[in-house]
Formats: sequence, C-alpha cells, structure tokens
Amino acid sequence: MLDEGDLYVAHFADLDNTTGTELAGGVAPTEANPGQGQWIRLSVDNTTDDAPNAGSAAGPAGTKVGAALKSAEWNAIGGLATDDDVRRALFTTCNKLGVMELNRPEDLEWNPNDPSGTPRLYVAFTKHGGQTALDGDGVLFAPDEYAEKAPKRSDAVGTIFAMQEADPDKPGSSLTFTYFKAFHGSEGDGVFDAADPDNLVIDRNGGVWFGTDGNFGVSGHADAVYYLDLDPAHKAGEPGIVNPTWGKALRVVAGPSDSEATGPALSSDMRTLFFSVQHPGEAVYSAWPGTP
Repeated sequence: MLDEGDLYVAHFADLDNTTGTELAGGVAPTEANPGQGQWIRLSVDNTTDDAPNAGSAAGPAGTKVGAALKSAEWNAIGGLATDDDVRRALFTTCNKLGVMELNRPEDLEWNPNDPSGTPRLYVAFTKHGGQTALDGDGVLFAPDEYAEKAPKRSDAVGTIFAMQEADPDKPGSSLTFTYFKAFHGSEGDGVFDAADPDNLVIDRNGGVWFGTDGNFGVSGHADAVYYLDLDPAHKAGEPGIVNPTWGKALRVVAGPSDSEATGPALSSDMRTLFFSVQHPGEAVYSAWPGTP
C-alpha cells in the first residue's frame, strides 16, 4: 500500500481529551504557551517510540509502538501483523496506541512564508459533537461503559491550529512540534463571526484563507471563503493598533444558502479567487440556480 517512505501520525500529547480545543487543564494553546506534540511512525517495526498509552491500563510502561501494534491484547484491540494491516485501519491503529483524537481534521497546508517569519503547518478542525473512543490516558472504553463514560465533545464552531516543527528548516526530519490555536470559530452575526473551517489555501505571500462547512447552521451566515489575519503587526499592543484583528476571519465571498465553500484556490497573480460551491440549496431557502 506504500511502495516507499514512512507513515507518521501527529500526537497532540497534552491536548484536553474532553474538548479537543484546549490544553489539559482547560488552558488555551497560544503562541506564548503552546501545546506539545510528537510525530509517531506507524509501523510494526517501530522499536524507537514508546506507545503514547504505555504505562496505562492499555499495557506496560516502556512498550514500543511496534510491539503494541502486534500485541493481540494491547488496549483491548486485536493485533496488527504487518504495516499493510496498519494502513488498512488507521483510525483503529491510532486508537490502539492512544493517539489523541482530534476534532474532525479536514485539511492541512504547509506555509513556507508564514507571517510570523517561521514556516508553519496549518490544520482546519471543522467540529466535533460526538463521544471520544478513548479516555484521557489513551485507554479504550469498554463497550458496556462507553455510552455512560466516554466524554462528548461540544465543539460546534471549529478551530484552525498552527503547528511549528522543532526544526522548522528541516520539517521532514523533525520529530516533535508545538501547536496553538490560530483561529477559534464563533457563533453570532458580528462582522468577524465565522464557524466550521474546512478547506485551506496558502497564498504566495503566506496569507491563510479558508472555506467553511456548516456556518449557516451555527450562526445563520452563509458558508463563505475567509481570509485569516495573522499579521503580527495587527496584534493587541502593537503600535497604532486600536482594534486588533490578528486571529480574526475576514469574509471575502459568501456562497448561496445551504452550500459549502470548498477548494479555495488563487491564480498565480493572486488576482482571481476560485472556490467550489457544493450542494447549494441542500435543505431550505435556496432555489439556486433559479430552476424550479
């Protein structure tokens, strides 16, 4: 299934399992106080990395990823004999190892010209309203306890996280990263309210754009394409800044009612914006494109 190369998963180690948007303890991950993460090679031959849930009820401390994957008992999930078995069941594989569940990651884009001056990877987490498969230690809930004990996340508005590699100049060989919230969706009809980020695009100047999927159902705004202001000069406390806009979304174009704004792309001269209008008028209020 993979002729060459290795497959890695991003483990957001200190993310709060009950929310998926804050750090453990309820503190927001910020540039000044980011979360800590690790890239874990998903392979039955991984004898280097400890399984994230080693030392919990899943299995003994110090157990390596490969041994945990092959074990028929680890975290009450059957063993995976080969790397192809791992790749056929990635969500199950991550649950077996105790990798932190995320809030529906929809897209990610590398930004080599980030406004911060340091290359970053951006990930759009659209939302999460279901129960998690694992507890805070990465242990699978027993089937007869799941409905009662598994935390239900209540993220209806979504987030965009920025990830910064430990070695930004050599991201392909960096094994750890930090992360913070670059954008947190909101409910309301204000000029900066937006929710449920979906697809991302990075322009040639390092600007971050995103489309939304579900904005209408959360705030009443049509789904749209937004520009995310991440210019450090627009932060609170910067010279001349009265109304800081760093981390706020600026709506550029809205779609028809009940549509989803996907696949934003810019022409090479950045004078034309393209995006896909998915399922317009899916439920109510729209007769686009005018046919009965």
